[in-house]
Amino acid sequence: MRRVRQYSLQLPQELEKGKRYPLLLWNDALPETLAALLSDMFVLSVVSEERTADFSPWPQPAFRADAPPFGGGADGYHRELFEEKLPELIAKYPIDAGRIAYGGYSLGGLAAVYSIFRETAACAVFSLCGSFWYPGFADYCARTEIRNTNCRLYLQNGRREGEGHPAPLSRAADAAVRVADILRKKGVKLRSSMDDYGHHDGKEARFRELGEQIRSALCESNVS
Repeated sequence: MRRVRQYSLQLPQELEKGKRYPLLLWNDALPETLAALLSDMFVLSVVSEERTADFSPWPQPAFRADAPPFGGGADGYHRELFEEKLPELIAKYPIDAGRIAYGGYSLGGLAAVYSIFRETAACAVFSLCGSFWYPGFADYCARTEIRNTNCRLYLQNGRREGEGHPAPLSRAADAAVRVADILRKKGVKLRSSMDDYGHHDGKEARFRELGEQIRSALCESNVS
């Protein structure tokens, strides 16, 4: 059964004739802070009714009795996003295919980083508090060849992520450090940082920083 996903497109406030604009693909609803900072580019946000399936790379049981299991549907989600939706947008709107970024928060960030092993459309990939504690993900990064070798990767995590949670969530900060080290050794153009927040803290500051990073990456990756 096809999963229900809501696609929302934010257009640049002003469209100049003959000009092409960057595009950000964003997992989950677009935060207001990002919407304001990226008002001069296209942003496609995707809200999935089954995000634990769409944003997870392979199936895993739920970690809480009141939570759904992880369905491992990221490959199917990415096929729809990159092979169906993205070509439709490029055909319809003045989007610069050389300036496409992809990112998300938490599981959405995990899916974005997972995409560098499977997809090649994004010139930059962004993850805020990516769920790198996901069982087997660091090992997957270590043993799997990266397809999107030319993309820039930005990872932002918090030192207090996972506090008060059982394993594997309790190892979130350590997992983020390990994933960053693995990807750096593989030669990815990587910027990673750790702040002092927990998983859900400091979002406004984090989104402001992310917005600046997105703008910088897309401007420096300008392709006429």
